[in-house]
Parts: sequence; structure tokens; C-alpha cells
Amino acid sequence: MSYELAYEQLVSKVTTNGTARSSRAGNTYSVFGTMLEINELTKGQFPILTTRKMHPRPIWGELAAFLQGADKLQDFKDLGCNYWDANAAAWFFNKNLPPEEQLVGKIYGYQWHNFTGVDQLEQLVHSLTTEPYSRRHILSAWNPPDLPDMCLPPCHILAQFQVNYGQLDCIVYMRSVDLCLGLPTDVVLYATLLIVLAAHVDLDPGKLTFMMGDTHVYEGHLATWQIQSKRQHHTPPSYRYEPNPLGLYDFHPDRINLLGYVHEAPINYPLYA
Repeated sequence: MSYELAYEQLVSKVTTNGTARSSRAGNTYSVFGTMLEINELTKGQFPILTTRKMHPRPIWGELAAFLQGADKLQDFKDLGCNYWDANAAAWFFNKNLPPEEQLVGKIYGYQWHNFTGVDQLEQLVHSLTTEPYSRRHILSAWNPPDLPDMCLPPCHILAQFQVNYGQLDCIVYMRSVDLCLGLPTDVVLYATLLIVLAAHVDLDPGKLTFMMGDTHVYEGHLATWQIQSKRQHHTPPSYRYEPNPLGLYDFHPDRINLLGYVHEAPINYPLYA
């Protein structure tokens, strides 16, 4: 089954069978415990929605900032990503500070590089290279002592990798998933991480699986989703990634491009931050 079809079935399941719940950011329909398998990378295709135009470059900028261990808002903005603007502005730590001085805190990239003094990313590359069949290829972003020092606690809290016959597979666990706005972006981010990491350790990107806790659709997204769900699917694009000598450690959005991305018109889902 294609990623896009599986994604639509998941959204339909949640909107049809989900439990109505109130949340910090608004009313939702929610199912606890879902899964999404994505095999496009094994076919040389890139998993990105075609029923609405997506803009991958800011997502690649976010990934680049994570891989650099960025904790300053300006680092994300310099890479073309403004996703953290609202959460940084709302964080008490940044009160009365101009955007160029604001922090995002000890979020994903900080944890990947400095989880209680451990560079998890460096450790991951080493273990994939020296012990490829280990069951300990893990990146964790959920660090309880550091949660107060983050402008937003991580939603995708753990990624586990496995080497299978020359391919690198990845499972991502998410504690909270906004299906209409958030998940399609997270799929692009982790598909790109899988491409970049696999190239760095001389493997091919393989299967990407999302295991999800609170999987929800915001009430305010329902009408827009009904429009998107009736649109035509297109063949997923291919991609070209050109690593530089530092590869994983110096990833930049300019290093990856989508080829033949055919899509329907853009759709704007409001952000419930």
C-alpha cells in the first residue's frame, strides 16, 4: 500500500472512530496507539503528500538545525525554518527578548548531541559502522530533567534504526501526533534523516515506520481535511541527495532535491500550538 493511501486510511480511522477529547491546544478526535508503514524509499521514491502541495525546504532546514545541535531560534531561521517561532515567542524564558535573541532550548538537536553529556548521534554512527546488527541503534529526545529547558516538549521522542541486508530501516515513536498538519512534515523530516544517515554509513535507505501514541485530528481541521481527502493522488517524486565530505554532520537543505513532484494545490491547516 502506498504511503499516501495508508495515511488517508489512518486519518479516516481517527475521524470516524476517534474519541472526542479536549487538549491544551483545542478539541480533537483521538485514537491511542496507531501505526503507519512507509516503503517508498526502498523504491527510490520520496514519501510526501501529493493531494496538497508541501514545502519540504523549511523541513530540511529544521533537520539541518537538529543535526547541528541548534538551541537558538535564529539558527533555525537562518536555515529557512520558521516552525519554532510561535513556541519560542510563547516561552516564558524569552519574555521581552527580540526574535534574534530567543532560544528554543534543549530540544531535539541538543538532545541528539548532548543527552546528559552523551553525543547520541556520534554514538549512533559508530555503532552502525562497528556493530551493524546491534539492537541499540537509538536516538532519544525525551530527557525528563531537561523538559523545563525546552520551549516545547518533544513529540517524536525516539527513533530506532536497524540494518537489514544493506538497507537502513527506522522506527519513530511519537507521543502526540497532529495528523493533518504535523505528521506529513514529520514523515518528510525522518525520511530525509534516513536518506542522509544511510548515505553516511554506506547503506541504502529502507522502510520507515511510525508508531504513535495520541493520534489526533483537530476539530478545526475537519472541514479542510474533507476537501483534501477527495483530491487526486499522484506518483511520488524521486529525489537526489548530494552529500558533502562531512555528510550527516553538515547537512544543508541545498543538498537534497525532489524530482518530478506533481501535486494538487496548497492547503493551509491552522497551527494549534
